[in-house]
Amino acid sequence: MGVSVNGSEDHRAVRVGTSTDDVRRRNLSSVLTLVHHHRALSRAELTRHTGLSRSTTKDLVEELVARGLVDETPAPSVSQVGRPSPIVRPGDRVLAVAVTPEVDAVTVGLVAMGGAVLDMVRCPTERIPTAADTVAIAAEAVGRIRRGLREGQALTAVGVAVPGLVHGPESSVQLAPNLDWHDVEIGQMLSAAMKLPVYAANDANVGAIAEHLFGTHLNADHLIYVNGGPSGIGAGFVVAGGLLEGVAGYAGELGHTYVGGREICHCGSVGCLETEVTQAPLARLLAELDSAPGGAQPLPNSAESDVLDRQTRALAIALGNAINMLNPRLIVLGGFLRVFPACAASVLRAELARHSMGAPRDLVRVVPATLGADTLVIGAAELAFAPVLADPGRF
Repeated sequence: MGVSVNGSEDHRAVRVGTSTDDVRRRNLSSVLTLVHHHRALSRAELTRHTGLSRSTTKDLVEELVARGLVDETPAPSVSQVGRPSPIVRPGDRVLAVAVTPEVDAVTVGLVAMGGAVLDMVRCPTERIPTAADTVAIAAEAVGRIRRGLREGQALTAVGVAVPGLVHGPESSVQLAPNLDWHDVEIGQMLSAAMKLPVYAANDANVGAIAEHLFGTHLNADHLIYVNGGPSGIGAGFVVAGGLLEGVAGYAGELGHTYVGGREICHCGSVGCLETEVTQAPLARLLAELDSAPGGAQPLPNSAESDVLDRQTRALAIALGNAINMLNPRLIVLGGFLRVFPACAASVLRAELARHSMGAPRDLVRVVPATLGADTLVIGAAELAFAPVLADPGRF
């Protein structure tokens, strides 16, 4: 199943028609998607956004409330003429599971609509987790989650964020070099273990979805999200509000672009970005960045400064190529890459000036991700919520 950035299913998977049922399905989808992405809208705002009549909007909201997909509360008391419009928010009865395998852990999250992370558990592993390890860890976590659900809550599906090449329509991993996964049917394996639908995608692609929809970024319709984690570096490209996936979902492997150097990468190539830009030497800076009050910037020591300068030069080569090719307005750095705009902003700007054309470079801002550790979990959950958003009447 292909998923667009707005959370709806790929057009090939959605039945389109003009019957009364089809029109109602599309209207329900529009209303629920707006509430999900905005997290709170008045009924009057929904009417304006959709162009529907007030009575139709009221009817649709009432159906979504009855299905447990949204909650409606009275508007706060304000001094105005007329009756205040009720506020509509995502409900917490339909929940998604997010699974993110990495070289040193498997993270499992529980997410409600509106991108609300209710729980997240990182399960460290003594070795690089195999697909079977990932399924076992995730299945055990989901068992605990199910036992903790209150009456009326239900899991809808599982979204998986994989650091590698994922064939989206089949939720299969063609290659995850750092995990040493080759042609792994992770979707089928997890579905069989959990008795839930499973949708998998590249981790940077789901990170791009999350930062685009729920991050606090202005002008995010042309965005490159670059994720750095223990399993390497990947990128997701949002172009004109839609996710650029490629013919099979493999687009965005920025970590495997050539930036110089002689080290052989896990993918088999030489001089890939992720062989030159790595997390381990930056661990102290990242920990200090995450714990610093008020967004204070950590100060690198001399050894760390040398590492930062070298890694920044390599990162700028890859980002400069992406700027020249895609002309983004925003580059969002997530995971350990958040260190670079915090600790090496001036070097990054100078190096980007060497590796990109002036006109597109002048239009782009390079910023850290705003969702922190929740980015991949929220993005993976968006895969699981896509069928609900596309056809709320089925749930």
